[in-house]
Parts: sequence; structure tokens; C-alpha cells
Amino acid sequence: MSKIRVDARTMALSHPTRRSIYEALLSAPELSTVMLQKQTEVTRYHLYHHLQSLVKNGLVENHRDEGRARWWKVTERVDLSEENNSSDSLPSNLPDEVLALLQSGAALHYIPIPRDSRDIAVAKQTIERMSEVFDVEKPPFSLMPNGILIIGPPRRS
Repeated sequence: MSKIRVDARTMALSHPTRRSIYEALLSAPELSTVMLQKQTEVTRYHLYHHLQSLVKNGLVENHRDEGRARWWKVTERVDLSEENNSSDSLPSNLPDEVLALLQSGAALHYIPIPRDSRDIAVAKQTIERMSEVFDVEKPPFSLMPNGILIIGPPRRS
């Protein structure tokens, strides 16, 4: 099965921590690292990790340093409303067979996996083995950050 490709900004904002950081920055002209840490309740290490991803994708920037404080602001506004994320507006970069499945009413399932890379490798091997056992030629899954996306068969009416 073809991999599902999503633009980098969408993928960056799909992580709940990065999304909460981005939403916090949208609600203020600027926030310091300490202010962001308090609002999102994330450790400093993880906060910087997620901020790096948002910076890399051009969504936020560290626009000034004062003493030990870093100040962050949004550089590009992205509409996070639910109506823009509805299934009526499917991404145009989906493979034809995936698009056909989704339009026919296929079910999407997201299985979260702990952050340990061994768990992700074991989950992938398990799904591949299940595909062999059930004689599924191309397993309908795609690895995503912290989980696996599975496309189920179309729903019967």
C-alpha cells in the first residue's frame, strides 16, 4: 500500500503538544519560554523539542532574547478550526486507492504507541505478521508519529 503523505505543517500541528504550544502563541502577541512551559505543562526539554519542530516548519520563531529569557511568536497563522479538518475536504495528495477507500466509507483507526522505538518496531512487525496470517497482500497501515493509522474496509449499508 502507498504511504499517505501529509504536508509538514499539518504533521507538525497534529501532535497534541505542538498544537497546544501553537494555540498558546496564537492567543498572545508573544510568550517567553517559561510562560509557554507553565501554560502547556511540558518539561523544558520537551518544550524545546516541540518548538524546534514548529520553527523548522516556519510556524513560530524565537524573535528576541532578553537575558536568559527567549520570547516566541507565531510567524504564520494556520486556521485550526474543525471545519477545515473535516473529511469533506480530503487532502489532494492521497494515493488513488486510499482516496477510493475513504470515499466509499472506509473506517480510519489510529492506534497510539508509546514513544519507545522498540514498541513501534514491535507494533509494525505484529501488523505485518497479522497480514501474513490473514493473507492480506498489502497491509493497510501507515506509521505516523506516536502511532499507526489503519484504514479499514468500507462500511456496509
